[in-house]
Amino acid sequence: MTSVKIKFRKSTIERKEGVLYIQLIHNRSTKLITTRFRLQSFEWDNRSSTVIINTIDSERISYLQNIKDGLESEIKQIYDLISILERRGDYTTKELLEYYVNNSLNGYFFPFIKYQIKELKSENRTKTASIYETARRSFSRFRYGEDIRIDRIDSVLIQRYETYLKNNGVSLNSISCYMRALRGIYNQAVQKGLTISKNPFKDVYTGIEKTTKRAVNQDIISRLIRIDFSEYSHLQLARDLFMFSFYTRGMSFVDMANLKQSNLKNGYLIYSRSKTKQVLTIKIEKCIEEIIERYKEVVLDDYILPIYNPLNRDYNSHLRTYNKRLKRISELLNLEKPLSSYVSRHSWATIALRKGISVQVISEGMGHENEKTTRIYLASLDQSLIDDANAQIIAI
Repeated sequence: MTSVKIKFRKSTIERKEGVLYIQLIHNRSTKLITTRFRLQSFEWDNRSSTVIINTIDSERISYLQNIKDGLESEIKQIYDLISILERRGDYTTKELLEYYVNNSLNGYFFPFIKYQIKELKSENRTKTASIYETARRSFSRFRYGEDIRIDRIDSVLIQRYETYLKNNGVSLNSISCYMRALRGIYNQAVQKGLTISKNPFKDVYTGIEKTTKRAVNQDIISRLIRIDFSEYSHLQLARDLFMFSFYTRGMSFVDMANLKQSNLKNGYLIYSRSKTKQVLTIKIEKCIEEIIERYKEVVLDDYILPIYNPLNRDYNSHLRTYNKRLKRISELLNLEKPLSSYVSRHSWATIALRKGISVQVISEGMGHENEKTTRIYLASLDQSLIDDANAQIIAI
């Protein structure tokens, strides 16, 4: 049996309208649906879950009556969906919520993208959510903000979008990123029965072009370790985070940010990659332990590294700050290309290859699902290795 209740969330700002939301409970699992309806706290009866119309203002009466009618319609729709799901057998609150959203979206693309982003964030997949949001904004600019029904998306439209991106100087890899994100969203819509697949992305670029070298060599890593930042605590932290990533086989910033004491077990650091959910196990070497010990008195709650603070737990804002500080460190070291959050990962891979470690071991160490991804990394990183090999071969 599913419990369906309308609740009121009062605004924290005085005299501002609160919001009505629907609470779904099934098999001890709870989901919330935020409605578009807003009213004052004195216009809502919590006991009977009904709108109170107690005014002589005709416009307000009409407004409140529309909310009342709208809520009745929403609740009826939910119970209709419950009946459909019950005839199919057992179901979850997540399935009920998805059915509700699909019916409410009326088959339009932009609301569906926003729903997908919300789901990703609830699953702590912030990186993918950020990519989806960037792709949504780009596609919205192309459409001049005009929405489109999902079943109207075809290869002609997507090819026009690709041309638009090229004409605006967007790189091939960025185009591919947008296309793969939109394709993933479109495929989700197909799975949920919002449209029949027309394979609209079949004629646009979704590959990966070799990028310019992002790695730094062992000499720069050594200089980075030796430089004294004792008078600049913010730069010391950025350097330590970069080295922590390098020492942990290129751990991503989001994974470093979310590390907790529970990830430390019997001399090993065990965590699940946010990107792939793959579990990686890393031996805690002395250099890793030193960084953890350095910050154990200043970390927030049960975290290992001092990335989040009580006033700001937004991963993206901390990532931006981190990259700005790495850029400043790059200037102090007179580097040709600035350090970034990606460089530690690429550097670990290329230095490993230079030391004769096999691609298979590098791939497993980085948590890649297959060697193909690793080879894409190494193809852009180590042209000099190929040049050296060729020089040795032809010097017969």
